[in-house]
Amino acid sequence: MNQSVKMSLLCTLILFGLTWAQANSKPAQEVTASGMGSIINGDVAHARDDAIEDALRKGLEQVMGMMVSAETLVENFQLIEDNIFSKTQGYVQHYDVVQEGKRDESLYEVTVHAVVKMSDLKSDLEAIQTLIRRKNTPRMMVLIDETNIGETPGMHLVTTDLNTAENALMDQFMSKGFRFVDQQTVKANMDKAVAAAILRGDVAKAAALGKSNGAEVVVTGKAVAKATETEAFGTKIRSQQATVTARAIRTDTGDIIATGSAQGAFPHIDDMTGGAKAIQKACAQLSEDLMQKILDRWQSDVNAGATMTLKVQGISGYSQLKKFEASLKYYVRGLTTVTRREYSGQYATFEVEMKGNADDLAERLDGQNIDGIQVSVTAMSQNSVTVQLK
Repeated sequence: MNQSVKMSLLCTLILFGLTWAQANSKPAQEVTASGMGSIINGDVAHARDDAIEDALRKGLEQVMGMMVSAETLVENFQLIEDNIFSKTQGYVQHYDVVQEGKRDESLYEVTVHAVVKMSDLKSDLEAIQTLIRRKNTPRMMVLIDETNIGETPGMHLVTTDLNTAENALMDQFMSKGFRFVDQQTVKANMDKAVAAAILRGDVAKAAALGKSNGAEVVVTGKAVAKATETEAFGTKIRSQQATVTARAIRTDTGDIIATGSAQGAFPHIDDMTGGAKAIQKACAQLSEDLMQKILDRWQSDVNAGATMTLKVQGISGYSQLKKFEASLKYYVRGLTTVTRREYSGQYATFEVEMKGNADDLAERLDGQNIDGIQVSVTAMSQNSVTVQLK
């Protein structure tokens, strides 16, 4: 590598670093952007929602640009690998619609004034609320298998099964504006065998239970607290140690969108009390990790496009399936990838990625004539759409 190339590379890296530092130094920036939404079957309200999302994505890109990251490996002055990729950073804290109306009979246009920030999303309550609204206000449910092991004052070993972890996790999430289904109603109607399977880690049953109770995300896991005793300088010190593990499951697809674990300790003369406090401390740490991962996933969905499940019924044969699959991208605006996951008889399942949500996908598929194949939507949830072919 000659000297001029080295200097050019160095100047580029310095310029990129200065630009990045300058962008990070601004905690909030205002932007005005316009977006479009297609009016399908006369549904102006849905087109307006699409236009707002389009405008917010464009506003975010205006402020942040496309952040380019290069991973470069140089050996013996030879460039071996240079992987360059781009991704949009930042998030919308809040926005206002400043102008809107029909562009023509098929397009609706919206102009928004938005505030974009780069700081940690989980510390910004207003931004979290904006993101939750853009995700159509998902509801959550928590099921934690909790065990608190210790000794009574009479030195008899006891084990208690409480809901300290569930309450601690819910409190942390609700303080940020997350919504939950009624836990007591869920448990009152829950079959013991199903509950046991879920607590053993059955993702499918956890997803099914959450879906049947109106939850879009189920957090399930284990919490264990045990008492330990150490001796220092002739004095016995009793402490309670807790470990909590959990994972968040999207109920309509069964996808695991976040996992985490945390430990907590609390010294106390009473094992049960100390164990509960240790579990609470572990849950405080775990909730921060889970929350950030869930918010990151949702942020990616609204900015870069969501991954959804498309279930297809009424398939006459493999040739029709191939025709339908090949034509989807041309008939559904915003669809970027289509991956077939299953095909059997008259039924097939696809994983699709698109800028928008399941409602957008359903709206753009229902009533379509795709190369002579009539499509009608028969079911929909937050992350999946079911269609019937005729």
